[in-house]
Amino acid sequence: MEAPETAEIPGLAPGLTGVPPCDNTYVFDAERMRQLTMFWVGGFKALLIEGDPAAGKTSLIEQWHARLNVPLYKVPCSPTTESFRLIGQLLPTEDGKLAWKDGPVLKACREGTSVLLDEYNTLDPGEATALNMLLEGYSWTIPETGETILPAKTTRFFATQNAVDSKAAVAGRNIQDVANDDRFSYMEVDYLKPELEEALVLRHLLAGKVDKAVAEQISRICVKVANNVRVAFRQDAPGVDKPLSTRVVLRWAKYTVMYQSVMKAQNRSGLHYAIRQAVRMSAAMAGAVNEQITAVAGYDEDMNS
Repeated sequence: MEAPETAEIPGLAPGLTGVPPCDNTYVFDAERMRQLTMFWVGGFKALLIEGDPAAGKTSLIEQWHARLNVPLYKVPCSPTTESFRLIGQLLPTEDGKLAWKDGPVLKACREGTSVLLDEYNTLDPGEATALNMLLEGYSWTIPETGETILPAKTTRFFATQNAVDSKAAVAGRNIQDVANDDRFSYMEVDYLKPELEEALVLRHLLAGKVDKAVAEQISRICVKVANNVRVAFRQDAPGVDKPLSTRVVLRWAKYTVMYQSVMKAQNRSGLHYAIRQAVRMSAAMAGAVNEQITAVAGYDEDMNS
């Protein structure tokens, strides 16, 4: 079956509990949208999204569900997360008895909605394998109650994670069991294309009532510097020990707007000053980033020099 040129995806009625808020400044990448659309309309059950920190993994899934008005239950995973916290457990009631309480995974299965397991590969592999039958869409019997749950056809599972072999210094990641890994479709995401990232930053600044010409200039410089730093990081350039994420770029741009007039009165660059408020950097990296800002902006931090 060939993929259609266009696809109309029906959503749900507004007002359901658990639907993420819509971010009107969000910028959708066409390639990510294409892959997510095929996953969704194809009726697939589980999608693993992998990429460097703040490459837009979680926000993509959030904003997709926000546009479709589909509830999305988000679970932050960690090395101490046990499977019962995802699936459910017996909990005491007010009258001293025990009653079954669905976890977010089982709740999504009953409703035919979605669950997002963030930082999925921080889970202990043994705990993750407890999800295998549900990820496949098979029925599952609750041992404590004997009730059998068959996931609704529209139930979908999303997992986001940083790669185990990422050059970025991410800690505590596990290689999941092959049987668990095999349940997921796969999407690899990189940072947004420069023009899209610039449009995203610009939207945020304009939403804050920043003058358009100023917002365009700051967006252009911040995104250009960030991409230069990412290239330097991947090429193992001296001193550059991590990339500048989109999250950092947004903070940097906003801080620049806030500091610009104050720094200008001191004949100093708000761009250079603001980056140190936006992200923690080693002295070596701060120096390397400062050089990139100077090269792109065309002026040094000390504007008298």
